[in-house]
Amino acid sequence: MKITRDVVADLLPAYLAGEASADTRALVEEFARQDAEFARLLAAQRSEFDLGAQALREPGAGLPPDHELRTLERTRRMAARLRWLMALALAFTAFPLSFVFQGGRLTFLLVRDVPVVALASWVSAATFWILFLSTRRRLRGSGL
Repeated sequence: MKITRDVVADLLPAYLAGEASADTRALVEEFARQDAEFARLLAAQRSEFDLGAQALREPGAGLPPDHELRTLERTRRMAARLRWLMALALAFTAFPLSFVFQGGRLTFLLVRDVPVVALASWVSAATFWILFLSTRRRLRGSGL
């Protein structure tokens, strides 16, 4: 059986990764000795593979040493902000809905007595809800 160039090219990933058997390594090297063009291709692939492997071994080589710590702190601040926005949004939403039960009737105090304050509270609540949702979207966009 004649081994074609395509068969040897299919073996290259395992050969370059160092996962090929001794027979496969010998086959690829023998084929490279016989075919000069394939030898050039092998050398180019080897240098490209070595660069890629080096980049994988050194994750974040271009990042400052405290990058992960700063990212964690920023994420914690955003999570704390998210909690505060949720609490404020709920408070300002529920505040105008305070009520009393008198004489068999439910009466909303703030809406009845001071509707302008109730409206201002709901506008504030809407603002806090929008901020909450946008912060949540930013956190989800980052995979958290």
